[in-house]
Parts: sequence; C-alpha cells; structure tokens
Amino acid sequence: MKILLIGKYPPMQGGISTKTYWLYKQLEKDGVEFQIITLNDSQYSTNEHNLAKVTVVKEKEVPWHIPETSLVDDRLINAALKVTNYFTPDLIETNYIWPFCKDALFIARTLNKPLLIRHAGSDILKFYNDQEFRDIMSIYFNQAAAIVSNISSIDLLKDICNDSGKIQCMPRYVPDPNIFKPEESDKQYDILFAGKINYLWHLKGLKLLLELIKQKGLKALFLIGGKYKDDIYKQITEKKLESRIKLNGFVKPDKMPSIYNSCKFVWCWEEEGAVEDFSNIIWEALFCNTPCIINSNASKKIKDEGITGDFSNLLYTVNAKSIMEFDFSENKRTCVDNKRLKSDLFLKYVKSNTDLYMQFGS
Repeated sequence: MKILLIGKYPPMQGGISTKTYWLYKQLEKDGVEFQIITLNDSQYSTNEHNLAKVTVVKEKEVPWHIPETSLVDDRLINAALKVTNYFTPDLIETNYIWPFCKDALFIARTLNKPLLIRHAGSDILKFYNDQEFRDIMSIYFNQAAAIVSNISSIDLLKDICNDSGKIQCMPRYVPDPNIFKPEESDKQYDILFAGKINYLWHLKGLKLLLELIKQKGLKALFLIGGKYKDDIYKQITEKKLESRIKLNGFVKPDKMPSIYNSCKFVWCWEEEGAVEDFSNIIWEALFCNTPCIINSNASKKIKDEGITGDFSNLLYTVNAKSIMEFDFSENKRTCVDNKRLKSDLFLKYVKSNTDLYMQFGS
C-alpha cells in the first residue's frame, strides 16, 4: 500500500499534523509506504524535521506579486507531481481542507487514483456557517472516495456531503502507549500549556492561567506559536512573569512524551465558542499519567469522548474561583497505569485505520 499525503505534517504543527505523524509511523511498521507534501509556515512550524519521505514547500518570495493569489497551490501541485515521477501511489490523501484539498483532488484526478479526505474537524467548523464555503466543501467531499470523520463532526459532514455512504466514523486518535508512558523524572514545571495562539486564544483560559502563575508563584512551560503569540508575550512581560514561564516554540512530536513527564499538570481549559477539535494533548498527557486541569466545558467534551474509568483520577475539573485554591505541589490522587486498557485502545485505533487503507490497496 502506497499513500501520497498532501496536507499537514511536521514540520507543520497542529492536532491533525501530529495525529497523522504518529499514525504513519505505525503504518510504516506494518509495511505501508508513503510520501508527504506539506508546507513550512514560520508561525506554525518547528525549525527541525527529518526530510526523509517529506517534501516541504517552503515560504518564499515569488518572482512577481500577483494580488489574487500566493501561488501556494501551484507549488504544492508541482511538488506532488515531481514525487510521482519516482513514487506511484495507490491512494491520495489529504488531512486539511484549505489549502490542500483542491490540490489533492487535482493530483488524484491526474493520476486516476482514489482520494481520501481525513478532515481535521476545525476546518469544517470554521467555515460551516458560510453557505458559499459549504458549497465548496460539498464539491470536495462528493468527489472523494472516502471521508474520515469522528463523533464530534459527523453530523456536520453528513449535512454537507450528498453521499453519506462515503463517510467513515473512525475512533479518535490514541497515542502509542509504548511511546507515551509514565517515566520517573524530575517535575521541572508545575504546569504546561501547549497550543496555538490564534483568533480565539482567549477562550483557552490563558489570562486566568497567567494570573494563577503570578499569584501562586508557579513555574510554567509554554509551547506556543501562531498569529497572536506576541499578545501572550506582551502579557507575560506586563505581569513580570518572564522568570516564572519558560517560553518555547513548537517542538517535534517525538519530544512531547518527555515534556509531559517533566510537568506536574497540563492546562486544558476550553471555554464555549472555540472551534478547536478534541485536543490530542489530553490523551497524550493521560497516557503519561500527567494530570490535566480542565473546566466544565472541557469536561463535557471529555465525557462525550468516553474518557472515564481509570483516567478519571487524572482529570481535575475546576472553575475560575476554585483553581486559585488548587494545590500544585503534586497529584494527590491514586492512578493505576492500566497498560492493557491503553494498549487495547491503541490497537483498536490502528486496526480501524489499517482496515480502511486496505480497501484501496494491499
């Protein structure tokens, strides 16, 4: 089975990029071959990556400014066609609608190969209320051979796609328990925040988190990037928190397990109105036995995802008042590291994806 992905993948960062990275690593162990065409955006990418099997279309000044376009589509298509000179895919995949879907569709038609759309969730939510963009999404979805969705987006997808038989509701991303696992290490930081600072960053409880760090004298690690990260830098400076917060940009996915294990808690606050899909960070932190601090809205999402049972003791639901009394010295709850449960969840997730891919090749 050979897959050509045109979409988000490291060095690009984000939930769908990370999920795809870890899934492809597992598929590769099972004999699946792949090539990646992706972008490198200075605001949303790491500075380090392995170029093997990954063609990165980098930022550049084009020879002549054309006001109506950045010409990124032409460059993605050109890069993909060059790869197909030595790599013959069985399947074209894309994992984010804009800007990648039309380019993947073009390549699929050119090569007469099936197109799999594995949408991210947030890409639909951001444009769902605009009829023109719903029409555009409908064009893409109706020409795909299959569309991968999840329980939080499938109803929206069915409303857009004319052929609901193409839609595959798949298990949510589950981290590999052999990689994301508890480790004996010094807890250098009281709390971790990792994520994009985008248009709705204020819905992630960051102002509250900064005030919390200031009042309780916490030591924090921030892994952030995005369009409005300078707004956070400015607030950190104004509150004189430079010595309390270590600021880093995005890191390679492989570094995250050790980062979770270096922190006592992870901040996973999410207020109503955000368009983010269910965060990878919650699952990854839980698999490392690192507790997550959540609010009632995030708690509801977690329950909807079925994260209960052995993971419940790692979830602390708080509000803006009670968090100020929270004890950050250590996790005082007992948590059993249920390796069998983690392994079963992961293998179910991988098998569902492998079975899907095998429909398009062997």
